[in-house]
Amino acid sequence: MIAIAVDDEILMLGALVAAIKASPDISEVSQFSGCDEALAFVKENSVDVAFLDIHMRGMGGLALAEKIIGFCPECKIVFC
Repeated sequence: MIAIAVDDEILMLGALVAAIKASPDISEVSQFSGCDEALAFVKENSVDVAFLDIHMRGMGGLALAEKIIGFCPECKIVFC
């Protein structure tokens, strides 16, 4: 499965990515510290699961989840 991780706190993002990489089901994980960058990635790439922080500057995780589902309806969303 291909995953993305999005968190605007760099230390939390690093910990989240490490936890995701520990799963044998995840073949690739891309990390983003901003919603706009993550959304641009999803527009161009198929993503199976998105791990999102709910409280982020700007768009925020809930709004980002709605936009991700618009581009990739099969993507599963996990709020962290």
